[in-house]
Amino acid sequence: MTQKTSSPSRKKGAKKPVKKKAAKKKRPTKTQQRRRVKKTAPTDKTFVFVDGKQVKNVKQLADVLEEIEDHVFNHHVSEDKNDFANWLHHVFDEIDLAKKVAGCKEKKHVQLVLYKHISHKLW
Repeated sequence: MTQKTSSPSRKKGAKKPVKKKAAKKKRPTKTQQRRRVKKTAPTDKTFVFVDGKQVKNVKQLADVLEEIEDHVFNHHVSEDKNDFANWLHHVFDEIDLAKKVAGCKEKKHVQLVLYKHISHKLW
């Protein structure tokens, strides 16, 4: 005679326990993404370069990187800090972009990352 192994007993008609699904993080819509790209920092949160230039959004930051001198860039980006990444993270809540920018140590590289971000969000 063989013995049957069964799962823990359940009353007839009882429902199976439901597994909870992990909360899904909502992705912003394209319109919301476009608004975030065009978002302007509040007056008290504009980025002020060491030479006095000011930028209010991601696009302006990318554009100004074309014209600032290397010593100005190096003041804001070093092995120990990246002021641009901090600004993007804390003012615009662009955490992924801030992480990418934090890994950049050259002016052209930061600029490329910013322009890619802008073009990706707009299309």
